[in-house]
Formats: sequence, C-alpha cells, structure tokens
Amino acid sequence: MTDMSTSKNRRIVVGTDPQGRSVVLSDARDMAESHPGKVAIEEVWWQPQIPFRPEQGLASRAGEVEIEPPSSGAVVRLLSVPPLSDGQEWVLDLHFDDALHVITLTSGALDIVLETEEVSLEVGDSIVLPGSMHDLRNLGQVPATFVYTSFPLSR
Repeated sequence: MTDMSTSKNRRIVVGTDPQGRSVVLSDARDMAESHPGKVAIEEVWWQPQIPFRPEQGLASRAGEVEIEPPSSGAVVRLLSVPPLSDGQEWVLDLHFDDALHVITLTSGALDIVLETEEVSLEVGDSIVLPGSMHDLRNLGQVPATFVYTSFPLSR
C-alpha cells in the first residue's frame, strides 16, 4: 500500500532559479509511504543514477516503494518499527536483499538480530549491512525510527 499524501514528515527540495541562485523547489509532506508487515517506510529520496547530474532535474519518485535501490543509484528512507504489543511474541524473520544499507537510529532503541549474534542500537548509533541476513526487533515502549541509505550490491 502506497500513499503520497499522509506523510507526517516534511521533505524540502532545493534547486536553482533561472539566475543560478539557490531556491526552494518544493516543501511538502508528500513522501511515498509503504507499510510492509508492521513497519512503516517513507521514501525521502530516490536517486536513479549516481553521480547526480543537475540537468536531469529534481523530482521525487511516485509509485510503489521498492525495497531494493535502483541498479545505478541510491535511496534514502525513514523506517519505523513499532514496539511489540502487550502479550505479543516476537517471531524471527531473517531476511536480506541485494543492497548495502547504512542505518542510523534517530529515536527509540532497536535490536538488529543477525544469524550469529545481536546488536543493540541506541539513538545516534549506526550499522552497515552489506546484504547481510538480519531482522529488526523493538522491545522498547516507543517506535524505533532510523534513517537509511541503500546502494545496489553486486555479488
């Protein structure tokens, strides 16, 4: 399910005017959202190709939020993991995709469960997952939110 109009977060895109001066091109709460399972994903930016070339123009991507980044680009997203409900049991769901994820926790606390160990993240902590098997677990009382940037991974 994708919704382009209900984002609680704001995205401001800066570009240049005809004289080459920096200006705000858009200021809106219009990020594409997806809710796979119990998590909430908001796509801050989809960059189809790196390096970015200004002549390509700036535009947010519409449509479905796909997990894997574009084959020659990158994505920047916000992801929120809700806490377990009272009496709810956490079930391991190890998964991976062909992307390098750089994750920084911005609120709450989150466990990254790997095949052989677990890593507990606190606000400000970062983790790099290069196509690694993992799962996310929030045993706290509030949603855990992180910003992540994903790049394609070639195996």
